[in-house]
Amino acid sequence: MIDIDSLASKNASTLFAHLNTFFVVSITHLLGFVGAYAANPENAHVSIRVLGDAGELTPARAWINVDGKRFFEPTHPNTVTSYAKDRSFSCDGAFTMMVPPGLATVHVEKGKEYLPVDLVLPIESGTSVEHDVILKRWIDMPSKGWFSADLHIHLGHDDLRVLQQLALADDVHLMPSFTYWLRGEGERWKPAWPDESYQTPITIDPYHIISRNNLEIERIQSKSVPGGSIGATFLFNLNRPVSAARYGAFFPTDATLCRVTQSHSPNVVLDSDKPSWAETVIGAALGTLDTIQVCHNHYHRTSTLPGGWGMIGPLSSNESNAAVGDGLFHRTNSLYYRLLNCGFQLGVSGGSAIGVMPVPAGFNRVYAKIDGEFTAGKMWDSIKAGRSFATTGPILTMQADGQGMGATISRTTSEIQPISITASVRSIDLLEALQIVHNGRVVASFDLRHQMPAPAIKQDLLHELRPKQSGWFAARALYKAPDGLLRQAHTSPIYVSIDGKPTAFENDARYMLRWIDTLSVIAQLQLDRFPDLDSREQVLKTYREARTKVEQVIMEAQRH
Repeated sequence: MIDIDSLASKNASTLFAHLNTFFVVSITHLLGFVGAYAANPENAHVSIRVLGDAGELTPARAWINVDGKRFFEPTHPNTVTSYAKDRSFSCDGAFTMMVPPGLATVHVEKGKEYLPVDLVLPIESGTSVEHDVILKRWIDMPSKGWFSADLHIHLGHDDLRVLQQLALADDVHLMPSFTYWLRGEGERWKPAWPDESYQTPITIDPYHIISRNNLEIERIQSKSVPGGSIGATFLFNLNRPVSAARYGAFFPTDATLCRVTQSHSPNVVLDSDKPSWAETVIGAALGTLDTIQVCHNHYHRTSTLPGGWGMIGPLSSNESNAAVGDGLFHRTNSLYYRLLNCGFQLGVSGGSAIGVMPVPAGFNRVYAKIDGEFTAGKMWDSIKAGRSFATTGPILTMQADGQGMGATISRTTSEIQPISITASVRSIDLLEALQIVHNGRVVASFDLRHQMPAPAIKQDLLHELRPKQSGWFAARALYKAPDGLLRQAHTSPIYVSIDGKPTAFENDARYMLRWIDTLSVIAQLQLDRFPDLDSREQVLKTYREARTKVEQVIMEAQRH
């Protein structure tokens, strides 16, 4: 265990510089805020304590609405972390805010496992109001061996106090922040961590851990042609950072960099930000991806960002690189299913991009099942093995013949006993449906549109499957966001092996060939992407290697 206070003393000069900047900016901002409201004698002081079941102060996320205007910058204490993009703040359990008179709604939330509270208070001018808010659990996932992680954290990467508060306030059990954010230009790719403490997880309490030995490689050009951006790949649990003597916005490939990482960090977890990024197919084919985010940072509280930014497509009818509306949802899932149909075993993941996107930590997250004591190492092993589900809301699990997500069930064509699948969803929000997906097709669905949470929806879906060829199945729970667009919880697959044959679907593999060929044409035609012919050839060589892997899938599909 690493003590945060001892880290502060070890890195006093670095932390002092960060804290000094933080407090100067924060104090300047708060003084302006306080001054504006203190000048108005009609404003009131609202003091809130957030309590757990035992009456203890508990960290949480909050804001106050007064007559349609949201306030999210408390005047006290100075340890709150206001996040303007989400118009909310995290706190350690108590805060005071100056608000105008009117009908106020104090909103308090704490991740996925607590019931959010909307406390309505009439506020009179010039008064002081004190009130307690009690948060209650509606489900306790750690007690069942399930722990969550948000695999896209930018806020607080240089401030342990903020990371600790985010982990507790948003109830994210593993908080893996990115220490480096590599874009291929404008920065030096560093070969070492700031100091040795970045290598070791920091235990906050038995259920919350901070991890800092992680980085993001993001090479995205907003106006790229479809397939023209490399995309974003996340590297977690590193022994040391990945570095390259020569690099740019288009080379080397993410797969090449991930291979280097695998050579020096055997326990690394390699995650694709989205299935639709240009080089996702390369990493999947070459075994340099472990997981893919199906609950990703384009899903916000009340809206959904479309695609674009050089994402791949269209590669078949009814596809769009822009993927507006539910288009991004369907492309996210369909591309993931196509990759699985090529025999590439990839678990699901989720991430929010707090610090960049207008969502709190853990809005999109992944839950992983572990046995015994919660540790960062066990969590990474479980995420990598696909013993997991990703979610923007509902809690979803699945098992089949006593096996959980990430397992492989072996059968022979002569066996007549079906595979018995049970998918289970729990949700405090309205749902659309609970479904089981087999090799990319929905084979069972339960309509949930008429069920009301009280306080939670609880529904199981049982299905018997008699697969005739090797493949996979997974569960998903669908619901609609405030903008009317689809969201989900989605399990990692359980794989099925029939007569020991590989999973290989020719149509999906040919789709991947079109994908790789599109990347190769772009690399050959856009000469200004590379400083010389050698760097371009290295990229094309990696693409050819991935193409060979996909051609082997086609041959397996034709053979079997």
